[in-house]
Amino acid sequence: MNRLTPELERLIVWARQAPELRPKAPPAGFAVRVARCWCAPSPNSLIGIWQEAIWGSAWAAAAVIVLGLALLGAQKLKTSSSYDVSPAFQLVSTELVP
Repeated sequence: MNRLTPELERLIVWARQAPELRPKAPPAGFAVRVARCWCAPSPNSLIGIWQEAIWGSAWAAAAVIVLGLALLGAQKLKTSSSYDVSPAFQLVSTELVP
């Protein structure tokens, strides 16, 4: 192996002898400030409005998908044969809506 230069060896020895650094405690009220910034409403900028619209539509799409899968599962469990597939609106009108 190649030998290290004397300067590098000296730095490595000094690094081994250095005392451990204790992590500094966060300043008082730091967690409260972070939580307040995280929960704060987004600014009324164009990017903030678009971001809220995109997240809102993503949650709405997820809810529609979950509801559709629930209806499909209920419809599949109700059918007596794998070839008997009644329309979903009949299931909704007879089972969910009185």
